Amino acid sequence: MDCQVGVVNCDPANISSATEAGSEDDLYYDDFLRNSRFIIQRILIPIVCILGIIVNSLTILVFSQRRLRTSTNIYLRALAAFDLIYLTSVFALSFYRYNYHHPYFLYYQPYGLFITDFASNTSVWLTAAFTIERFFVVSNPMKILKYASTQVAQRIVVLVAAVCFVCTLSTVFENRVVHVHSNTTNATTLELHPTALGSNQIYMRFISTFSAIFFVLIPFVTIATLNCFLVKSIRLARNIREHLSPAHVASEIRTTFILVVVVVMFLVCQGPTATIMIVSLFVQLDNSLYRGINNIFNLLVAINACSNFFLYVGLSVKFRQTFLGLLFSRINAKLLPRSFRDQHEAGRRKSYGAGGALTNGGHHHAGAGTYQGGPHGCHRTEQSCLTEAETSF
Repeated sequence: MDCQVGVVNCDPANISSATEAGSEDDLYYDDFLRNSRFIIQRILIPIVCILGIIVNSLTILVFSQRRLRTSTNIYLRALAAFDLIYLTSVFALSFYRYNYHHPYFLYYQPYGLFITDFASNTSVWLTAAFTIERFFVVSNPMKILKYASTQVAQRIVVLVAAVCFVCTLSTVFENRVVHVHSNTTNATTLELHPTALGSNQIYMRFISTFSAIFFVLIPFVTIATLNCFLVKSIRLARNIREHLSPAHVASEIRTTFILVVVVVMFLVCQGPTATIMIVSLFVQLDNSLYRGINNIFNLLVAINACSNFFLYVGLSVKFRQTFLGLLFSRINAKLLPRSFRDQHEAGRRKSYGAGGALTNGGHHHAGAGTYQGGPHGCHRTEQSCLTEAETSF
């Protein structure tokens, strides 16, 4: 029999060797997938998710305090909320890898996948949103009220969540649970099968390309580009802010530095997932290899979702003082180390003025900068609004 066109060497021995090599690769990838599922999904993911659920709940609690009510912190509180939703859903989905999960757990899977994608995509765009806001604030400090008001931040958060919800909703309809009857065992089992929509190659190709562009390429390029310009923009804006006190300039630089670190952590942890999503559009990877690598990269995403709290505590004095204040209000101070008590006492003396009024940023401001309460906590003058927006941390 003639050999197929394009085959240079049709020696059966060579063909057999190639087949055996392919089989060995398949076995290796299958083992890799199986080990990654056991180590990551059954051991590491539950640990990371439980830790993340706790620390994101604490982050939401801290950013809900009135002294931290600024536009930047509105974004960071929303980011913590969606990270909390993401980690909760991932933790629930991880039970599927345990042999003792309930059969009806399959009914949750389509909705769990939707919730996970929705929360993850919203977190990506929220990160892009506060990066964009910070870029405009640093570049145009005289228009800070226009770009960095709490009302604008709240509206953008709602808009981002709504758009991501609509764009991700079709995930629910890609799979369905079916009852499969076995004639051999005479038993009925539940299995997750793709629907007509999930089996449609045109739709799957479109949704994969759309997700890679809208939820990966555009926000990641935006975040990375603006993050590079933030430090430079601070230097260029110094001349405009010469009339401000050095404390205000230092506060803005500190806030920008913290956000830059948050964004760098985001890019490091989310970058691999974004890369493989884009690569998979052009390169056909072995299914077991692709899913095994995805397990590793999904662990990085989960780590990123629970890491921000530790960055805030380590880098932000105001966040740390507020967190310790909440902690001391519920725990006897004598149970904690003296260094923590001393730091809390110093923060309390800075943060509270005469008569118990909470001053903005831990300093007494005269005139237009005096804290007056209300949602914004300052007079509607340009100087006081700069004080409000520049003391996010």
